[in-house]
Amino acid sequence: TRCGKHYLPHQPIVSPGGRFPVPRRSNRPLLAFRCGPRIKPYLLEDATTMVASVLVDTLATFLHMENTFSIDDAHVGKNNGVDVTVFAGDVVLGRGFVPFNVTNAEISINLGRLIPRRSPYKLTCTGMIDTTRKNSEAFTVNSSLWYLPTPYFGSVTKVDFKTKATLFKNKCGNSFETVFPIGFYTSFTGYLDVDLTILDEVKAQGFNIIHPVPPFNDLNVLSRVLDHMEDIGLYLMYDMRHTYRNSTQIGREVSLIQRRSNLLLWYTADEPDGHGDALEATRTAYDVVNSHDGYHPVSLALNCADYEFPAYAAGADIIMPDVYSIGNNVTFSAKYNTGCTSEFGCCGCDECKGGLNDVSIRLDVMHERVHALDWDKTKIVWSVTQAFGGEEFWVRPPTGREWLVQSVLSIIHGARGIIPWIDPAPLDIKKAASNLANALSSVKTYIFDPDVFFSREEVVAVDVGKWRLPTLTLIMMTSVTQENAVIELSALSGIKTIANMEWILGEGATIQDSKPDGVRTIVFEPLGTAIFLIHAAKMQAGRDEL
Repeated sequence: TRCGKHYLPHQPIVSPGGRFPVPRRSNRPLLAFRCGPRIKPYLLEDATTMVASVLVDTLATFLHMENTFSIDDAHVGKNNGVDVTVFAGDVVLGRGFVPFNVTNAEISINLGRLIPRRSPYKLTCTGMIDTTRKNSEAFTVNSSLWYLPTPYFGSVTKVDFKTKATLFKNKCGNSFETVFPIGFYTSFTGYLDVDLTILDEVKAQGFNIIHPVPPFNDLNVLSRVLDHMEDIGLYLMYDMRHTYRNSTQIGREVSLIQRRSNLLLWYTADEPDGHGDALEATRTAYDVVNSHDGYHPVSLALNCADYEFPAYAAGADIIMPDVYSIGNNVTFSAKYNTGCTSEFGCCGCDECKGGLNDVSIRLDVMHERVHALDWDKTKIVWSVTQAFGGEEFWVRPPTGREWLVQSVLSIIHGARGIIPWIDPAPLDIKKAASNLANALSSVKTYIFDPDVFFSREEVVAVDVGKWRLPTLTLIMMTSVTQENAVIELSALSGIKTIANMEWILGEGATIQDSKPDGVRTIVFEPLGTAIFLIHAAKMQAGRDEL
């Protein structure tokens, strides 16, 4: 089977099961009370060098999801909210008041009341409404608090669940660096293992991470490759796809790699849902990795549109959909000579529609499921974009523009890392990817600013993401159509005045100031992409306008 479905001509059509349960609707408003640490992991040094906190949601909803509670209608008012107390075991770490219908409210916690340890603390948040009256209501939610000893070797990678940023520091660093990871799954055998200069070229192109694809048959050769990655400053995404179901082997590999000063994260399962791996396999591997390490997040890639998502995604901090619809007939499999439906078939892109929007649809659905499961404060999402073709189901690879559209769509729809499959890749894809990598290096500060306000809209088949701050707005726009498109910037919601534009990346997109009133437009060629900054007027005194 593939994604639980039969796909060979002689096999019967049988419903695969494993569908994500659609949350039931409620006739009355419910309170989604969620609470979890902002950072994973906290370190001993954080008790004195930063303000540690938990994030709290008090959202009104009509959907029965994880950690939603019925509350008295009389308690729902603009002057009401939730009194929150945060515990680790029996130790009170913090208290705070959170108004109704707020997301990611922060309550500071005192890590100094705890002893750092290698296993997580059970974090309990209790909420009470209207505590001054007899009919007060209380509810409790639990999560995990990782508070670890400060290591004296290797590196530490944190995840910030408020900004969705990856934070990195190694033994030579004084502070954590914000990282937007972008770099390829990369063939090891016959490629990296025979030519170390490939790493230098990747670094020069602006990429910051490499995901070597196993097997690694010669550990001495692997060591030389990883040594050079350390020397030139490329992050490592270490892959255990062939061994992640063997707990003993996981322990050996973690012990071998965990002292590397450039280790950013672990990767366990590659498409476990597609292969039909045991449902508990990814979570078991996750627990084993953390029992040996705990200082780096665990990731995996999911292939299916809707097959046992809660079970497989439970085994990671970072989940990545891989959606490969370009150069592919997603409704009929030439390989197996069968059709593909929601109940049968394998066409290389599970339940896809056959357009670039397949990427954004899959990401949107994944975020909806993460939210329904109350995983917003325990998981973030990256994206695996298609950089290959001419094999199996795919008659051709994407063009450079198509690859760029996939990747910018991914970012607009919430992916905070881009890991394409696979290098070696066509030259036009590598060029487009290099341009995006360099652009992200200059704008990641705005994407991950804790005070940024993000919004998304679609204008004339152009997907638009806006990251708004008091002094500037970062805008990403990408066209999913094969037609030309012309968009006035004033048509975008929230964009009223433009003092100065700073062009970051343009592929098939240009600025025009052709109108007498000076209204600026962006002209998109088919599959064009633009990334730029709009600066506030008061910040641009004395600067020339574009």
